Amino acid sequence: MMKKNNNKVGMLRSDASIALHASDSVALWHGRKGKIQGLPGFFTHTAELETSAAKDDPYADYGLILIENSLNEAFLTINQLSTGLMANERRRRVTSSECASLKPVEKALFVTSRFGWRMVALIEEFDLFMVDLLDAQFKARMSRQEFERQRHEAVHCVRKVLEMSQTTQHSGISRNDVSANNPKAQSAKEKFGRIPMEVMEGVVRAEFAPEIKQR
Repeated sequence: MMKKNNNKVGMLRSDASIALHASDSVALWHGRKGKIQGLPGFFTHTAELETSAAKDDPYADYGLILIENSLNEAFLTINQLSTGLMANERRRRVTSSECASLKPVEKALFVTSRFGWRMVALIEEFDLFMVDLLDAQFKARMSRQEFERQRHEAVHCVRKVLEMSQTTQHSGISRNDVSANNPKAQSAKEKFGRIPMEVMEGVVRAEFAPEIKQR
């Protein structure tokens, strides 16, 4: 009979959820069936990429780089829009509490990847910005035209991340296969095309890429 190891620490986990206050946030969460994946699909796909990247799959690594670059661009766009919106505040006598939905949509978070949590942070920033934008337009501090311009720009940058993730894929090969130039590697190159040499060799990886555990 095997002796149970009582000193082995179990996996870390926590229950998490997010409250979405803007209808555009909910629409992005669900995506467009058959066209653009929603956030649950993004979470699943990035978890698969991270698992493959940890097994030294260069194509999965490349996919994570593309997603990370797209995420960083989206964070920058939302930050710039938010900063510009706050800079236009000129109220000095009127005070009001933070604007929020009377009935936000609660979404449970089942996220098992770093890039999934990066997306959670992005949708949170997007949701906060959209509520502030709606508040500014409703209180006549912004024209309808300017509201629609900023709304479109914010939605587009988040949707771009979701679209980018759909184009990425893992190959099922490792860098050892590439070095050996075996049939698996040759088939992957034909199917998925060429990627930058520095990525293929593992010199360049995404900042939040997982540690390579299998070589």
